[in-house]
Amino acid sequence: MWNDGKFPKELTSRNLYEKHHSKPYNPLIAQTFFKAGFIEAWGRGFEKIKEECNKFKTPLPEIEINDTGVMIKCLPSKAYIDSLSKMQNLQLNIRLKNSTSNNVGNNVGNNVGINETQKKILEVIANDSSITQNDIAIKLGISKRTIERNISILKENKILERSGNNKKGIWKIIR
Repeated sequence: MWNDGKFPKELTSRNLYEKHHSKPYNPLIAQTFFKAGFIEAWGRGFEKIKEECNKFKTPLPEIEINDTGVMIKCLPSKAYIDSLSKMQNLQLNIRLKNSTSNNVGNNVGNNVGINETQKKILEVIANDSSITQNDIAIKLGISKRTIERNISILKENKILERSGNNKKGIWKIIR
């Protein structure tokens, strides 16, 4: 999330989650929200965010404050990523059971077939969406080049995509 507003100079991304005095940028708007019941107490917003993140074992949002505004990046919890991975695994297993073709280009699911190597790659990814191509190669006992070639085909056929960078990104099985 991005906002072009400004924080008081004494607040930094490091001390936002600690106790601090509230200094609304626009006191009239803040007072209106308080009287309307949208704000329960001054200066508790980041404290409440921290409490909720701890409650749900979610990382604290990453906050970047600079002269042009504030950028906040909310990160998913491990439980959310795990449940997403389980859901993708279930969807993949359903697709693989319905699959009757082993050749790329034949009709399977959404008009795209996958070969046995690609099925194995998708199964590994469904179980660990953050796995690297190198680790897939090791796990399946196949050369990294073969993994790269098959992943390229899966991407071209819009079955698989990668979000993020090579080390910290995650795979998403599209269909």
